[in-house]
Amino acid sequence: MLRVPDLTKQQRRSRLEARLLESGAESSHEAWGERKHGVIGAMRGTVVELGPGTGVNMRYYAPGTKVIAVEPNPVMHPPLQSAAEKHGVDLEIRQLDGAAVDVVDESVDGVVGTLLLCGVDDPGRVLHEAHRILKPGGTYFFIEHVASRARTANRRVQRVLFRPHRWLFNGCEITRDTAETIRRSPFESVDIDEVDRGRPALWVRHQIAGTATKAAQ
Repeated sequence: MLRVPDLTKQQRRSRLEARLLESGAESSHEAWGERKHGVIGAMRGTVVELGPGTGVNMRYYAPGTKVIAVEPNPVMHPPLQSAAEKHGVDLEIRQLDGAAVDVVDESVDGVVGTLLLCGVDDPGRVLHEAHRILKPGGTYFFIEHVASRARTANRRVQRVLFRPHRWLFNGCEITRDTAETIRRSPFESVDIDEVDRGRPALWVRHQIAGTATKAAQ
């Protein structure tokens, strides 16, 4: 599940995480901006974004889009709101757990989750929630970093940096087989592209992006 931090212990770490997320926004835009514009920018109606952080995806929504942001970390809320206002997004922030989203069944047109499933306790449960709230035929759009292949130098680096990375990014685990988790989800069809972003992306160089579509009735 998405964790709701105890700010008495984690506020400084959350602020550091927010700065790190914002510092990587342009690099992410270079890698994924075109794809995000194509998918997120085409979403209409009501969209739920799970774990939007500081709002790096707000730039891709069409102005006026209604976005329900499920973000449990209140430290992220001010920059998230500012990003939405800057890009004309009709934003509603809900400080909820991503494994129990307070949204009516089959009521939203799209769901977005980028760099999300690496940092939740139960990725399968979060995917079930995304599936539950989507209208028939609706799309879940995702980008995730994943475990590098076994017995490679990058996988060894991931093992070494597993704990410090997890601490810096509020529970994010860099060695998950997220593609397989998504394939096992209840979505009718899943389209996944695997991308190696190269050495500049360091230990999160291996990433996946794609869409999962709910069966139409």
